[in-house]
Amino acid sequence: MLFNSYEFIFIFLIPVILMYRALHVNYQLKFLVVASIVFYAQWNLVHLGVLLSSIVINYSFAVWLLKTRYNRNWLVGFMIGFNLLPLAYFKYSYFLHVSDHSLVLPLAISFFTFQQIAFLVDTYKGKIKVDGFKEYMFFVLFFPQLVAGPIVHYNELIPQIKQPPFLHFSKSDFDAGLVLFSIGLFKKVALADNLALIANSAFSDGGLSSYEAWRGIVAYSFQIYFDFSGYTDMAIALALFFGIKLPVNFNSPYKSKNIIEFWRNWNITLSNFLKDYIYIPLGGNRVKLARQAFNLLVTMGLGGLWHGAGFNFIVWGLAHGVCLAVSHVSRVKLPKYISIVFTFGVVTLLWVLFRSVNLSSALVYYSVLFDFGSFKFAGFHIEKEFLIIVSFMIVWALPNSLEFIGYSRDKFTLKLWHSFIGGVLFFLSLKMMASSPAVTFVYFNF
Repeated sequence: MLFNSYEFIFIFLIPVILMYRALHVNYQLKFLVVASIVFYAQWNLVHLGVLLSSIVINYSFAVWLLKTRYNRNWLVGFMIGFNLLPLAYFKYSYFLHVSDHSLVLPLAISFFTFQQIAFLVDTYKGKIKVDGFKEYMFFVLFFPQLVAGPIVHYNELIPQIKQPPFLHFSKSDFDAGLVLFSIGLFKKVALADNLALIANSAFSDGGLSSYEAWRGIVAYSFQIYFDFSGYTDMAIALALFFGIKLPVNFNSPYKSKNIIEFWRNWNITLSNFLKDYIYIPLGGNRVKLARQAFNLLVTMGLGGLWHGAGFNFIVWGLAHGVCLAVSHVSRVKLPKYISIVFTFGVVTLLWVLFRSVNLSSALVYYSVLFDFGSFKFAGFHIEKEFLIIVSFMIVWALPNSLEFIGYSRDKFTLKLWHSFIGGVLFFLSLKMMASSPAVTFVYFNF
């Protein structure tokens, strides 16, 4: 049940909102937990068992961790390893030659694994007070952010439900959610899914010209942005329908002036997780430059491995680590717009590693990209070029989704014309969805 489907919007979401609003405040949280279980159950019942078992075990260990005074370091280390084992089995067993075939990855396993590891570490450090099992289930299962984030910390979510949702629910939040959901849905079905046709064709065609290869990777660069940021827009919007505010996960990353800024604005919650739970424990930037560079390489290498079981993902992460290290020591200052274009170019070139099926395929694609002798406008299609030009304009000339609805300090300054545009985008999206099946989100694969 994808966010970008009629089934989700009309059969699941609308009834859930209506029932939630009709229930007494004492039952609303329980209802959202049950609704989230139903949402996940329609994907795979066996994988639901994996998720629920993980929740029960992690909560039990967290309670134990709070009560015991002995071997707490060993206990939290054991639990981190325990959480990583299912992820390693399902995601990396084929890559590590443990299995002779790829396993079906339980939906959201990477996200709920990271979220629960952060919860355990924060519990160990005394940063959070563990509430009841019901609250913990809500923290992990809340369906808007369950599948692909944003990765939420316990202290970001649970304090919001300490008072009944009816008391802090506001019409302005709900209206902002409607507009934001419409924007995210349009990003997905009108932009990302059509850009995917260009990118998929480029990465599956062995007879590309250099021009077609460049068009393909630029299309993918925009596809993955509109796809993932569109999902995040919808996730934040869905949470607003229930009076919950999720953290911002994208902030115009393609307007960044360097790689450091890019990672502060792209998949922000994952970047913060890698920084807080890997980079800083390794020493962060409190050490000498050589060690700092090593810490960046380890952090980004693991970040690349998290995205996929393949050497191309590891090299993608390491390449970003090198770029981050260079950015930290570089004293070169370029004009703003040149810096933005340069950063976008570097990020886009590295997406080749991310999109390719393996490292050798990525190297072949790079060879075509830089074979300028074959740079001819073979395969020129005005529709494809027009879509890419429109993508450039949206990314660089328009405000991002949250800026558009006036989001600042957990408040929105929504105007009537915002609602009108949201309605138009929603109508156009529904019309496109009627003529084509729902396409899964890119980050569902991770």
